[in-house]
Amino acid sequence: MNEEQTNQSVGTLESSAELVTWSEFLESHPVGSVQKVAGYFRRNEKLPNVYMPFAHETPVLRLHCAECDGIRNFEGLWRHHRGFEKPGILEDFLKYTCRDCQKGEKTYCVVICPIDNAGNGEAIKIGEIPELYVQVPKSLEKLLGDDFAIFRRGLICEKRGLGIGAFTYYRRVVESQKSHLISEILRVAQKLNAPKEVLTTLGQAASEKQFARAVDAVKDVIPESLLIDSHNPLKLLHNSLSIGVHSETDEDCLKVAHSIRLVLADLSEKLGLALADQRDLKAAVSDLFKFTSNANQKARPSQGTGSDD
Repeated sequence: MNEEQTNQSVGTLESSAELVTWSEFLESHPVGSVQKVAGYFRRNEKLPNVYMPFAHETPVLRLHCAECDGIRNFEGLWRHHRGFEKPGILEDFLKYTCRDCQKGEKTYCVVICPIDNAGNGEAIKIGEIPELYVQVPKSLEKLLGDDFAIFRRGLICEKRGLGIGAFTYYRRVVESQKSHLISEILRVAQKLNAPKEVLTTLGQAASEKQFARAVDAVKDVIPESLLIDSHNPLKLLHNSLSIGVHSETDEDCLKVAHSIRLVLADLSEKLGLALADQRDLKAAVSDLFKFTSNANQKARPSQGTGSDD
């Protein structure tokens, strides 16, 4: 991105973006995001009249640390900046380090500009290394099978802010998996000893070629444990397929793609939990009962007979 493009992007930002926190922008927004941010800077009271009289904030971020293999607190430090033609705009490198191991690192390149005296600013995320981390449950990989490779391509697009690409890949996954998803829901219903008519409805829907008809057929027979915020997950996924990719903006496609991924991930975890082997849990419950019973017996006073000596 050259300086002229940067100035134009920042200059038109105010009417095209909602305010988010500076930390949220760094933690979760993809590369290429253009965004208003809150809490980006604080006034430098000691040097109020010098060029750029404010101090950039470096909030503690919750990021994935490859060294610790988990989410950790990261602390940041500004490394470099240079001015653009438009006064007040900086291209900055912000380096974060894991507070726990001091080895995990994350570096951002952002274009930033203050917009008021309350600490708010405008920002463009130019790049980040390593790329945006998105946690995907293992249950989703198991659920999607061979289609997980296509899902991963969509995930890469989503992390890089390529909305149309992410949406296209995710939609392809949903279309390919629709019968399998209904079959898995049928397995859950069987395990829950659902009525025969429910099992018949789910079985017929699994072989239905038209997703809309299948979704309509099972709208009232989805096990409650699989609902997502009281909504039918198949209906949520089907609604995403009705969006015309060529008629929507890349930003809107990115939002829909993000929602598809979250629904698929949540559904995979609910299915995995519902279909999990309960033998370990039953054994644990049995052990607890035995432990409690033995403890109660030891606590009872002896019942021996006394003598009248």
